[in-house]
Amino acid sequence: MKKNILIGRRIFNYGVLILGLIFIASCGNKKVNPIITELDTKTDALIIGLQAFNDSIVWASGTYSTLMKSTNAGKDWKIFTYPNIDSLQFRDVHPISDKEAIVLSAGEGKLSQLFYFHEESGWKKVFQMNHKQGFIDALQFWENGQGLVYGDAIDSLAYILKTTDFGRSWRRIPTAPKSNEGEGGFASSGSNILMGEEGKAWIATGANGSARVFYTADYGRSWEVKNTPMMTGEFAGLTAIKKSANKLWITGGDLGISDSILENVYYSYDNGENWKALPAHQTQGSFYGLAVTTYLENEFVLVCGPKGAEIWLGDQEKWQIVSEEDIWTATFIDSRTALMAGRNGKMFKVELE
Repeated sequence: MKKNILIGRRIFNYGVLILGLIFIASCGNKKVNPIITELDTKTDALIIGLQAFNDSIVWASGTYSTLMKSTNAGKDWKIFTYPNIDSLQFRDVHPISDKEAIVLSAGEGKLSQLFYFHEESGWKKVFQMNHKQGFIDALQFWENGQGLVYGDAIDSLAYILKTTDFGRSWRRIPTAPKSNEGEGGFASSGSNILMGEEGKAWIATGANGSARVFYTADYGRSWEVKNTPMMTGEFAGLTAIKKSANKLWITGGDLGISDSILENVYYSYDNGENWKALPAHQTQGSFYGLAVTTYLENEFVLVCGPKGAEIWLGDQEKWQIVSEEDIWTATFIDSRTALMAGRNGKMFKVELE
């Protein structure tokens, strides 16, 4: 009897083990799919800047001097406007705290400005372009309060501003790399500057035959220049640069081509020395925005532009269209949740499940 009971227990335990292995295998084979939800921003501005302070607080900016903040991951938005003029194009925003942000106004000459904004004390202009052909494109910060702004070239050096006091003051750095004639950036998503740890930063360039990456490892004191295989032309080049655990990612294209599928999403394992394209996607034209994440040990790459948005599903090694709206910018607010936004105040949440 005891022998039979022991045998039965062994059979029972073995059966439980098999069921457990089947369950684990079935979970491991589950395909990740993006769930898309449209959000109400209560604005008709073109949203271009989009950045999370944490997984709940998100700042956004756009045309008509529009600045926005959400405290619940994009479900609801509070809208602020610059009181002195309602026609500025706020093409990038960087949160300093839950109540503070640095806002970038893009445009020729004096229209290129930087503002320090506090939800309680309001607006303070901290920079204004003094060159009539100047044009700033994007800004980004390290966690220690140092930050960079990149703009179109006005002379032989790349136009890079730096702050060391969380954006209260800015100066042009004299150690910037040499610029090609007419080289600059595209103020289309606030995504052409990328910050890394310990003073690392990457700047993606374009326009007038350039499509390069400027790289610093010491907070902008010295720079290396990396070439890329992105298409070049008067209105072509890189629009965005991001980093995953072990890859550098770029996107862009030719802004004059809207009716063809372009090879315009690349990655590098060696910090930009060599590049490889992802397999062909389905959306035509250039991509303006780029966001990447690692989720369940796979990489997911979200790209967006005037003709729509697609996501590379790393677990399935394929592209999937997630929108055909005119989408300019995207960001992951946690490892499985992204926001993307664009024309007419359109905004969507993309959740990986």
